[in-house]
Amino acid sequence: MKPLSTLTVAALFAVAALLIACDEDSTGIEPPSGTNFSFSGDLSGIYEAAGTPAVDTAGRPEFGSWAIMAEPDSLGGIVIASFRPTGDPRGDLFVVQLASLQTGEFTPCEPNADCHGRIFFGVNVDDFSDYDHYFEILLGSVTITEIGDDRLRGSFEFSASDEGGAGSQTITVSDGELDVPFGSTTESDAVRCMADGAATGTNGPC
Repeated sequence: MKPLSTLTVAALFAVAALLIACDEDSTGIEPPSGTNFSFSGDLSGIYEAAGTPAVDTAGRPEFGSWAIMAEPDSLGGIVIASFRPTGDPRGDLFVVQLASLQTGEFTPCEPNADCHGRIFFGVNVDDFSDYDHYFEILLGSVTITEIGDDRLRGSFEFSASDEGGAGSQTITVSDGELDVPFGSTTESDAVRCMADGAATGTNGPC
């Protein structure tokens, strides 16, 4: 077999470097992978969302994939939220709220607890009160494993019921993974507005 020339070897290394760079940002650090989980039951599938939300002039998240942690509120509570587009202008909104920004396990994750959350399937980004299903977490846990300078990592699992927790349809979420960046003030306000509007069935200005 003919040996590779020095030029060929250099070209191969250059291609390999380009492939690695595709998975990293300009600092060489792999960007956050977002929110990922599988769900089964009356609805089933794979949920994947990543990126940061674009915010329109009205302060509302635009249609697109995103997953962030909103800035802590005055009491230290946080909102971790993500949106998976399914067809403009609709997608699936996942929200988890924790009483404080700290590592460790938050359990039980249930209504009115220090850990609670919900999934809205088919929510309309133009009208937060318009969605197909509203599943509330009834039992589960969230574990925050790492809090960095600009991102948060963790895992979760839970069961949820539709109609805000009062319905007969249920889903089980497993293999949940969080790797989300901290949102800016503008992004955080927009995400909280969307989450609050969907939860209360309102579509007021942000």
